[in-house]
Amino acid sequence: MKRIFFLITALILVSCKKEKAETPMEKGVPVIRSISKVIKKRDFPLKNFSKIELVSYYNRIYWDTIKHKGEQPSRKVLVDNYKLTFDSTMIQERVTLNKIQEKELLNVMVCDTCIPEEISSACYNPRHMILFRDDKNRIIGYNEFCISCNGARSSPNLDGFQKYCLYDMGDLFRKFGIKLFVDDDDEQKEYEILRKKGYLNY
Repeated sequence: MKRIFFLITALILVSCKKEKAETPMEKGVPVIRSISKVIKKRDFPLKNFSKIELVSYYNRIYWDTIKHKGEQPSRKVLVDNYKLTFDSTMIQERVTLNKIQEKELLNVMVCDTCIPEEISSACYNPRHMILFRDDKNRIIGYNEFCISCNGARSSPNLDGFQKYCLYDMGDLFRKFGIKLFVDDDDEQKEYEILRKKGYLNY
């Protein structure tokens, strides 16, 4: 009996140590992710979309120089008259989702799942966007986000649908084939790529 008790205690201690070792660190400080937990599920407001497209690009704030209706690129509406208000040739990857993938993505969007343990940063370095298109291929809704800054922008008809954890959406983008992800260590490399191509807006 004592041996069994000793073995159970030893297993618990080993698993606790393992959990502590797996806590992600950034510059020597433990990173606490937001908690994903279904709090509330809602109906998705866009009923007339015919396809969903995921796109990625290098940090839009670096290269987007196009003002729209007097607004700076960092504050402007990103889709007007069913079209992007930034240079679409800067898009690096495009993935059109199949019906199963669409359901999986919408399931993340309709659930208020994120209990924030970190706050949004002052930065906004967007590299990913979800585009909702109608049967004429017009963009009728969008959700752009920055995983590293924990921030996002959406079309007015998706206002309030940014209550999922951004890293959950990042995981889905990876699963569906998007490869362009830039972490803090790669930002200088990204900057150099854009500088060499002459794409920087400053």
